[in-house]
Amino acid sequence: MKKKLILTIILIIYLIIAFGTEALYRNKLYEISVEYIEKIKQEGFFHIFYFFWSMIFLYLMIIIGMQVTLFFYPINTFFTHVSIQLILIFIMCILKSLYSQQRPFWDIYLKKGNETHIPSPTECDGEFGNPSGHSLLSTYILCLWDLFLYSGFFNKIEGKKKIFIKYFTLFLSIMCIIFITYSRVNRQIHSFNQIIFGTILGLSVYFIFCHILEINKTSTEKFFIFLDNFKYYLIPICILLYTISLILGLTIHNEKEKEYEAILERYCNYVKEQLFGKNTGLNSSLIFNIVGGYIGLLFLNYKINKFYPDNKNIFYNWNKGKKLNTFKIVLFSFLLPTILPALVSLIPHKYYVLKVVLNNIFFLLYGFLSMGLCFYYGCVLFKKSEISNEEKLLISNEEEKNI
Repeated sequence: MKKKLILTIILIIYLIIAFGTEALYRNKLYEISVEYIEKIKQEGFFHIFYFFWSMIFLYLMIIIGMQVTLFFYPINTFFTHVSIQLILIFIMCILKSLYSQQRPFWDIYLKKGNETHIPSPTECDGEFGNPSGHSLLSTYILCLWDLFLYSGFFNKIEGKKKIFIKYFTLFLSIMCIIFITYSRVNRQIHSFNQIIFGTILGLSVYFIFCHILEINKTSTEKFFIFLDNFKYYLIPICILLYTISLILGLTIHNEKEKEYEAILERYCNYVKEQLFGKNTGLNSSLIFNIVGGYIGLLFLNYKINKFYPDNKNIFYNWNKGKKLNTFKIVLFSFLLPTILPALVSLIPHKYYVLKVVLNNIFFLLYGFLSMGLCFYYGCVLFKKSEISNEEKLLISNEEEKNI
């Protein structure tokens, strides 16, 4: 209880710093960023710096991190980590529309676009810039570090060596976050206030899920009971938040939007349908992945209780058996549903309404399939022999009792 109180106080301080910085120093930090970016040349070390720390590391960290979580940890830990990532993205979508703050290179090209010494943008982006999405998501490294601390490998280490590894890996995690966030400034994509705001909000979500709520550290059975208690509240709240995000994304525009459109079309060959709030509104559909996953877990729990009441451990500890079977279930439940949202990218942006509707439906189905249907039938298909053996053992025990 004392630990949670301390973490809650830290969380409140983080949020005060984040929103205080936004309220008091947003414009000043933005102006400093623009002046700093004008002096930077995008060549040599900084290209390599960005390539390794902002592209490969960040995206592979998310993809591989999720697979490791699904392969080695209980389903409640996997769902928690999926939720952390999606909520981070959703927070970014709402706040980007709400603030509608420009990116630094928009201003640089608006003022000095004809001067040859201004470096060309290394990454064009038509969405608003505040907060930085990369800064938000980079904090997921700490979630992976948190997983590492209660892994079997780490718990086998003893003494001073264990303490050293714990704090050394924390140091590496923090350095990676710093590298990722700085690379966004270096490439003109974000200002200092945008990466500060994104990083602190990301840390806040990390504290809430991994430490204050500790959802991923509870037993799987208690986790399902916990989810069931919120079945009448979670889905309406998610839909309400999505509606707010979509409305913000489609209605709030920067007063200089036409000028920024001209900049992006001139230097990045963007079309108007790809700009500003429309992308933010489209990305907000990710919230339906959480809704679908939540429904899928309730479905999974229902099926387990109805058809396998005496074999719950087969499902709750599904990845404790043969690793080949576990690998098959991971592929079955993760890769198969990803085809659905990928199809949306094939639809042209001019069919925006259709794109949004299908995005909502496909992400809902994706969450439901991966967490519920595929997972359940994956367990039934690939662990059928283990279930059958347990049933035989139960039958033989009953027969012995009857004798």
